[in-house]
Amino acid sequence: MDQHNRQISQLEHQIERLWCQVKEKDGQIQNLQQLCASSQQSLQDLTQQYQQLVDLQNQLGRRRRRSSYSSRSGRHSSRRPVYSRSVVHHLIRQRFPDWSIHDLQFCGQGSSFCSYALNQEYIIRCAKHRDSIRRLRWEERLLPQLQPQMPVAIPQFQHLGYMDNGLPFCAYPMISGEPFEEKHYRQLPNEQRNRVVQQMVDFLKTLHGFPVTEAISYAIPYREFEGMPVPDTQQFAQKKIYPHLTLDHQERCQHWFDFYRENKTDFSYQPALIHGDLQPRHILFNPEKGLIAGIIDFEDIRVSDPAEDLYYLQETYGDDFGQRLLKSYGLTTSDNFHYRFRFRRLIEITHHILEGLEDNRRREVDHGFDELREFLGRPLLAPNHTN
Repeated sequence: MDQHNRQISQLEHQIERLWCQVKEKDGQIQNLQQLCASSQQSLQDLTQQYQQLVDLQNQLGRRRRRSSYSSRSGRHSSRRPVYSRSVVHHLIRQRFPDWSIHDLQFCGQGSSFCSYALNQEYIIRCAKHRDSIRRLRWEERLLPQLQPQMPVAIPQFQHLGYMDNGLPFCAYPMISGEPFEEKHYRQLPNEQRNRVVQQMVDFLKTLHGFPVTEAISYAIPYREFEGMPVPDTQQFAQKKIYPHLTLDHQERCQHWFDFYRENKTDFSYQPALIHGDLQPRHILFNPEKGLIAGIIDFEDIRVSDPAEDLYYLQETYGDDFGQRLLKSYGLTTSDNFHYRFRFRRLIEITHHILEGLEDNRRREVDHGFDELREFLGRPLLAPNHTN
């Protein structure tokens, strides 16, 4: 009987220990559930923060697109300079007292820098705002790495310093030449056209072939070509743009979005370092030799789709230039390249209109609709379906 009682007592102790272990495990499970809930909330917070960053990046991208490629002016811009001639004159006297100043001309300004030509020998380039600092650092680190391989001249900074307002400036030997306009290309004989195109191809291949990891280590940004996902663009277009178009133009617009949806793989790309702003005033031409003398203003460099550089060159200089460019670069019609160009132009125009509607800029909206109707009035291309 005593043995039986001892066994019962032992079993009771075992049950009690097991029950304590169950309660302990239950507590651990509750802690894990709380940890999971906390992690899920943290993940949601991170996702929300990421989306806010994406939205901010898109907003910044839209602001950049409002100014990018909008100007086709000459090298000597008529836009009022941020820094007056007297301010730059004082800067040169202060920083380079041994330099003579016979001639000081305003060259123009972009979104980040204001430039003057000193004695037709030097370019004095002054930062306009704080964001210019990181852009100048990109160029300072990148351009010396590119220069030995380049087929044309690019800026080589010789002096870097700070102005009285705390913003940086740089000075480099001036690259002689005039903005390479479409008229210059049209006037070239056939053989010379090939030489000019080959110069641009060699420049692009050197730039696009620069190691992306090294570019990123310089804090050069990565940016998608489209600032807004295509499905969202289509949805906004259907709601806000289609009602202002004829039925024929609506169908043509839908044709382009259908093509994108059916051929998404054609729009994939290997990211590369691109110039991002190859407009005529940034490509300097030597009319006596009939050749490109140099390429300037790398402030918009980024890691993105190399097709962007090719696209804007074709848009600027026409189909003859574009066909020679793509062939020499190593692209064929099987790449659906022309179709990609055209679709991206549609996206660009659509964003322009939507931004104008969002900010209530009526003139820009009207101009955007004129561009859209002109675009949709062109004959549709026959894409090469390679999928």
